[in-house]
Amino acid sequence: MSENVGEKMSENQAAASEKPVLEQRKGKITWLTLNRPQIKNAMNGEMIAMLVEAFQRLGQDPETRAIVLAASGDAFCSGADLGYMLQVAQQAASNQQGGMTLTTLFRSIAECPRPVIARVHGLCFAGATGLVSASDIVVASSNVKFSLPEVKRGLIPATISPYVVQAMGVQAARRYFVTGETFTAAQAHAMGMVHELCEPADLDATLGKLLTELESCAPDAMAECKKLVRDVSRMDITADETHIDVAGRLAKVRGGPEAAEGMTAFMQKRKPKWME
Repeated sequence: MSENVGEKMSENQAAASEKPVLEQRKGKITWLTLNRPQIKNAMNGEMIAMLVEAFQRLGQDPETRAIVLAASGDAFCSGADLGYMLQVAQQAASNQQGGMTLTTLFRSIAECPRPVIARVHGLCFAGATGLVSASDIVVASSNVKFSLPEVKRGLIPATISPYVVQAMGVQAARRYFVTGETFTAAQAHAMGMVHELCEPADLDATLGKLLTELESCAPDAMAECKKLVRDVSRMDITADETHIDVAGRLAKVRGGPEAAEGMTAFMQKRKPKWME
């Protein structure tokens, strides 16, 4: 290899490492890693745009079974970059649009057809709790500190509220929204906001077990399950329309090729094709 080629490769690697979001494929799993460790992975406009694009693209990628949202450095994310937030707030035309951009980010996670697993370590503040709450599965180290400190900055957690309130419950949200207190990973787990709580050294092993489970599941069925939970949570359980709706969903999926393969594989005592 010539010296010039080596220098060019080093420059390319350095440029890649400076991106605010790193994307890496590991088998059927795609990892999206927040990559502004020097400022606790605070989200700026570029990071937000990259995350929206990635979740929308990967959600339609047949080669992606699930998405892991992780972070480099010693923190998951400290929320939105306040410099970015202040800049947006000072421009009347972009203030409303900035809010809509954040809303698009959290929706792109919650409505992504692929399961999204948040791998949380260090601290998880403000908008980062929105990233976690919009995810399908949350795996957190026992030493993670959570907080919704917006009120201490004269702000409110508006764009993340639909997901955080659903994740932690109304009563907990009443407290933590208005106090801005820090709460522990154990408290978040008790609320149901965190699914798997483990020691820091066990974080990747715990995550790996979940990813193995997801790789055994039918991709289209998982996408339908995500939509099912989202829709049924807003339905009236006593309404005839609800039961007609869910029966129709079952009939649609059960009559499809993925269900035929899954049921046939089970009866033949073999793995379904999506596990190959």
